[in-house]
Amino acid sequence: MTNPEIIQFIVAMIIMMNPLGSLSIFLELTRRSSVIEQRKTALEATMAMFVIMLITLWSGREVLSLFGITIPAFRFAGGIILLIMGFSMLQSKESPVSHTSADDEAAKQRQSIGIVPIALPLIVGPGAMSTLIIGASDFPQLLNKVWMSIICVLLTLIMGLMLYYAAAIAKTVGASVIKVVTRIMGMIIMAIAVGMLADGLRGLLPILH
Repeated sequence: MTNPEIIQFIVAMIIMMNPLGSLSIFLELTRRSSVIEQRKTALEATMAMFVIMLITLWSGREVLSLFGITIPAFRFAGGIILLIMGFSMLQSKESPVSHTSADDEAAKQRQSIGIVPIALPLIVGPGAMSTLIIGASDFPQLLNKVWMSIICVLLTLIMGLMLYYAAAIAKTVGASVIKVVTRIMGMIIMAIAVGMLADGLRGLLPILH
């Protein structure tokens, strides 16, 4: 991977994880919890994010092959998912692809919500998983996967710290800033989605090359 490709991967992962949007939902789901309980949930989510991302990066492509799903087909489907997510973010709404009201109701029935729905599918949702699988497919060499793994670990730690200090961050940043950043990320996600759709279509229909 070249430096621009590494930067592109980092930016794509940050956008897919949607730190500020995820932070606001985390606060909503844990609003009745004490600070100690909230931080315990943050630690559980951090560990879950770490495991899910590494499993997806190293084994996602093999799982697709097991089901007979080609990378161009997955890329095209991933583009559709990201387009929906980006459009929702552009309207400052949480995408139903990664989070629904049913998730909130289910979360109320659980003692621990760190793994589901916070880590999966809220933070490491279809968008992030698609980015990881496609990245592993485009750069299958061992060294590239190691670099992507290191990036995933760093992003997990940063996201974990944000969740751990969620209340303080929300007070500092403010709801209006979160909405503005979410809309900007939505535009970027839609641009990435169009590129994925085009690449996937070319892979499915070689005549378009």
